Amino acid sequence: MIMRVYRCTVVAGKEAEFREFAFTKSHPWLRQQPGLKAFYAGRPLPDSSERGRCMVQIWESIAAIKAAIGEDWRQPLKLPNEARVFIETASVEHYDLADEFRADV
Repeated sequence: MIMRVYRCTVVAGKEAEFREFAFTKSHPWLRQQPGLKAFYAGRPLPDSSERGRCMVQIWESIAAIKAAIGEDWRQPLKLPNEARVFIETASVEHYDLADEFRADV
C-alpha cells in the first residue's frame, strides 16, 4: 500500500473557504476513487496561528493513484480555479507503507 501525504498552506483569512471546498468538493470526490483505502485530514490545533493543512491518504497501489490523479501523480493536484484563491502553497510526498498499528475500537 502507498501513503500519499498532501500538505498545503491556506491563504490568511481564507480558512473558511478552504474548509467549505474540502468538505463539499474535495473530500466527496476523493471518497469515490477506487483503490483509496482511507484518508485523514488534519488542521492546526485550536488557538494556533498556523495555516498549514495536511491529508494522509492510503491507496492500494500506485496504479490506483495514477487512475485517480493521472500521470502527474507525483505532483500536488492541479487546483481548480475556485481553489487557487485560498491555497498559497502545496506539496505531496509518497511512501511505501512499512508498518501499521490499529488500536481496538
